[in-house]
Amino acid sequence: MARIAEQEDRAAKLTGSLELQQHRAQTAGAPRSPMSSDIAVGREIRELRRSQGRTQKELARVVGVTGAQLHRYEMGTTRIAASRLITIANALDIRPDVLIAAGSSQDVPTPPAVALPASAGDDIAELLQVFCTITDPKRRSALIAVARMMAG
Repeated sequence: MARIAEQEDRAAKLTGSLELQQHRAQTAGAPRSPMSSDIAVGREIRELRRSQGRTQKELARVVGVTGAQLHRYEMGTTRIAASRLITIANALDIRPDVLIAAGSSQDVPTPPAVALPASAGDDIAELLQVFCTITDPKRRSALIAVARMMAG
């Protein structure tokens, strides 16, 4: 009898432990699920890769992941660790902050229009002229990212 009671206690403990593990597994995925910024970063990776005429498979090989994993990054269905983001940026020959800026602009509301002093007109015109001469999309993105960080 004592042995049966002991086995029942053990079974109850195992069942409780299993229920706890299942609960942890269900709740663990929730805070780590992708956000709109993950989708924006993935979209930026895809656009930069395509502008360089590279395939997913080529970039994946350089980064050290499978083509399927890179596809998940580009679609925003899998979040990208910081170390992997740096590796991807290096493979695309860009600074990591370009990718981060692409994601950060998705979760931040557009700032309201600002009244500019009259003296800013010449600076804005010059900045626009210089910007329009930049044909490389990754350099344009980098310039925008720098301007956003400086406006901070």
